[in-house]
Amino acid sequence: MTDFPALDQESAARFLDPPADQKRFVRFIQAFYHEFGRPFPWRETDDVYAVFLSEVMLQQTQTGRVLEKWKLFLSKWPTLRNLACAPFSELLEAWQGLGYNRRALLLQQTAKASEAYGWTLPDDEETLRSLPGIGPSTAAAVLAFGYHKPAVYLETNIRRVLLFSFHRGEDGVSDRVLRSELEAMLEFVDDVKSWYYALMDYGVLLKHLVPNPNVHSRTYHRQSRFEGSNRQVRGRLLAVLASDGPSSREILYQKLTFGKERIDRALDSLLKDGMVHEKGAVYDVEG
Repeated sequence: MTDFPALDQESAARFLDPPADQKRFVRFIQAFYHEFGRPFPWRETDDVYAVFLSEVMLQQTQTGRVLEKWKLFLSKWPTLRNLACAPFSELLEAWQGLGYNRRALLLQQTAKASEAYGWTLPDDEETLRSLPGIGPSTAAAVLAFGYHKPAVYLETNIRRVLLFSFHRGEDGVSDRVLRSELEAMLEFVDDVKSWYYALMDYGVLLKHLVPNPNVHSRTYHRQSRFEGSNRQVRGRLLAVLASDGPSSREILYQKLTFGKERIDRALDSLLKDGMVHEKGAVYDVEG
C-alpha cells in the first residue's frame, strides 16, 4: 500500500474490526497510528499559519501533490503578512497543480484579514469562521492542530471512519450525528492533534480496503469529471493570465482551444467570483 509502505495486507486485516465501545475505539485508533501513522511536516509544527496553509491545500487534493507546494509557499511567503502582500498573480502561479484555484484567492483574503489579529489567526471558532473561506472543518483544524484545543473536526477521511465503524448498514447518516460522536470521544483523548491525525490515517487505510462508506453519508455526492469541465477551462484561463499577464478576450481565444462560448462562460464566472478583473476590455488576475 503506497500510503503505508510498512503495512502489508495481512497486517492491515488486523484493523478491520474496530470495537464498538468508544473508549476502546479511541485506543484502537491510537494503536494503529502509533504503529503506522504517516509523517508529514505540517504535523510536526504548531505554527498556526503553516497549519492553516496545509488545511486549505489539502481540501480535495492528495497529500503527495500538497507536500512540495506547502514547502514552496512557506519558502516564498513564510508568514501571513508576506502572503497578504504578495502579488496575486505570483501566488496563483505557485498554486498551479493544486486545482480549485478559488482557494488561493480565499487564502490571500484570509491573510489580509489576519492583520486585525496581529498577523495570526484567532483561537476561537466563531471569529475564525467569520474569515473568508473558513468553514467549520478548517476552523476546527486550526484550533486542534495549531492551538491544541478540543474542537470537533470532521472531514472526508474521518467521516469514512465513523460510518464504517459505527453505522454499517445505515443510509443518510447526518454530519450532526457524526459530530456528536466525535465530541463524546474527546473525553478519552489526551492529545487532540494526534487523535485527529490518527483518525485521518485510518480513514486512508479504509479507502484501500473497503467499499467507500461515505456513500452512506447524507452529504455524499460524486465528484464531477475534471476533463472537459468548466473547472478545467477556468484553470487554464487563470494559468494563462497569471503567466502571460493582462489579455483581451481575442488573445485568450487564440491561446486556448476550448471555443469562444466556453471561454466566455468561464471568464464571466471568474469575474463574478473576483478571481479576474476587467479594465478597458482587458482581463487580469490583479485588481
